[in-house]
Amino acid sequence: MKPLHFVAHTVCAGILILLTTSRMSAQVTLPMILEATTQSDLAYHPLGTANSDRRAGWAAGAAASNSPDPTRDPTHGPQIPGPGYYPADLTNPFNRITVQTAQHHGFYINAMPSTVGNPANFLSDLGSSDFIHITDQYVGTKAENRYTVGQEAATFGTLPHILSVANIVSLVHLVAKAIGSNGYSHIYHLYLAPGQDVCLEPGVCYSPDNLTTFAFCAFHGFVTFRDIGHILFTVDPYQNVDGCRVAQPSPNGPVVDSLAAILSHEVFETITDPDLNAWYNRTSLDLFGAEIGDECQNATFNYASVEINGKSYEVQPEYANNLHGCAFSASPSQHIGN
Repeated sequence: MKPLHFVAHTVCAGILILLTTSRMSAQVTLPMILEATTQSDLAYHPLGTANSDRRAGWAAGAAASNSPDPTRDPTHGPQIPGPGYYPADLTNPFNRITVQTAQHHGFYINAMPSTVGNPANFLSDLGSSDFIHITDQYVGTKAENRYTVGQEAATFGTLPHILSVANIVSLVHLVAKAIGSNGYSHIYHLYLAPGQDVCLEPGVCYSPDNLTTFAFCAFHGFVTFRDIGHILFTVDPYQNVDGCRVAQPSPNGPVVDSLAAILSHEVFETITDPDLNAWYNRTSLDLFGAEIGDECQNATFNYASVEINGKSYEVQPEYANNLHGCAFSASPSQHIGN
């Protein structure tokens, strides 16, 4: 990961924030809620917590279970029993835009990379892996190394304990304007400190301190600003909590692997459905609206340990149309997992 250089910034409420990025040289003001004229479009798609099992579309044989998968293979994961999920394939009938190549930009909010699981390391491995090539069939390219880690930033200061959508949009605006890159070739990831809550609406929250409103683990979306254009982003709270933590033991422990599992889900969905109108399920009553990652989320977050660019991680598989099931590789010669 590139070294981070710190520059002091003052928000409009008088809060001192440190912003880090390898190319920042000017001060930026962070309004906690953007004016309505600044933002022209916004949409987001949340990832549900554990016990939200999206595998109800199995055509035969592999019923959902709240117990650990008895066929879990510590190296490759189980193979899809025929006929897999079909007809739960994803469709993009209007040929909406996808992300063929992109840089990932991490934005650490009151946290350092090591605190949340060093996501840039995982993203670098993912971008160089066979796993990422599941997206080839959706985006129309087989090029290698097309998803890379770009510049990163961090901010430190007092924020509301519960971040609203408006707060998130403000943070997205801050980092995108500071780094100066927009459009479909850049994806911004907001990594939140432990204990930070987010509510998309009342009762739909990432709130590990209040399980009655704990409804999602992360989300991806887009926002269009009149001053800096179209921005793709994910919001990735601290994942080593009940409801989002992957089953243990895992190769790298609960902090790294829980974030890797959630982050990979959001990355695959951002690539294949950046504006929430491209590749998703339009054919299954059980899985209608599910994206590439949603169809492969199980009820316990108990996933196979797989090699990604030569390093083992515990992450969920992703849905491959060409295999009609959840996989860690687009190649039928590779082991695939459910």
